[in-house]
Amino acid sequence: MTDQNHDETQISTETPDTDVVQDAEIESQNVEAVEITDDQEAEVVTEEEADKATSNSDETKTDDQPKTDDQPKAKEKEIDWKDSYVRLAADFDNYRKRTNKELDDARKRAREGVIKEWLDVYDNTERAIAALPEKEGVWYDGFQAILKQMDGCLAKFGIKPVDDVGTKFDPKRHEAIQVCPNPNLENDTIMYVEKRGFIYENGDVARVARVIVVRNPS
Repeated sequence: MTDQNHDETQISTETPDTDVVQDAEIESQNVEAVEITDDQEAEVVTEEEADKATSNSDETKTDDQPKTDDQPKAKEKEIDWKDSYVRLAADFDNYRKRTNKELDDARKRAREGVIKEWLDVYDNTERAIAALPEKEGVWYDGFQAILKQMDGCLAKFGIKPVDDVGTKFDPKRHEAIQVCPNPNLENDTIMYVEKRGFIYENGDVARVARVIVVRNPS
């Protein structure tokens, strides 16, 4: 009897409690469910971040790509800008040339005015030398020195006197104040210079000469 009770006690001790086993299984299932839920949430978050990154990448590519609609307008603006620049450059070049010409003309007129006054003094000096009773002496030598110095001043400006006696009359360079017959000379020959003419080194007339021209009767 005692042995039977001992065996029952051992069997009762070794047999697990059914309620405890069920609680352990439920707890294990809850843990697994929680782990699965966390993994699913992680996967969802990862998918959302991937979609967002893909969307940002697409937007960046879209922004980097040039807009085909704006290209023709930009090309037209570039052409208009180049045309405006060319016209502006041409207008400025014309303005520069016109201004330079006006300045040159103003300098030329001012120079001609000074030269005209200076040549009148030159003429009077020559007349004074011609009026001297003697072609030697202190007075003659003094006037000749003054006339030579005046020639040097005119030469610095590229101006020189012209000896027109015996040359053909040129209306661009001469002013005829009188005509006279002279059988020894051909018609339209300059026989006398009343006021000497002057020219520049390039051939332009600084002052026309006043002359007497031969005109023989036919």
